[in-house]
Amino acid sequence: MERITDLTFLNTFAGGNKDKMKKYISMFLQLCPNSLTNMKTSLESENYDGLRAAAHALKPQISYMGIKAAEPLIKALEHHASTKTELDKLPGMLTEFDGLCRKAMEELAAEIA
Repeated sequence: MERITDLTFLNTFAGGNKDKMKKYISMFLQLCPNSLTNMKTSLESENYDGLRAAAHALKPQISYMGIKAAEPLIKALEHHASTKTELDKLPGMLTEFDGLCRKAMEELAAEIA
């Protein structure tokens, strides 16, 4: 199975320190599920500002964890929620984003196990 995370940036950012990497991965594993829940709840209640804010807050974490396939999705989610355009595409994008994040969380959890 092909990995969807690339920890090259995180490794450089942490100066190769495995404990620091583990700390950042653990923080992501705590943050991400709550962020996904907030994004889903915001979308369901048509709170596009809430969706934009949750996407914006999670965006750097997605980059740090090297989840490249999720980067265009989170940017599009943030953009469309902010501009309130192409709202019909948001549920599908969020479902795809959620799936990528869940696979990434599995990989990252295994990384620090």
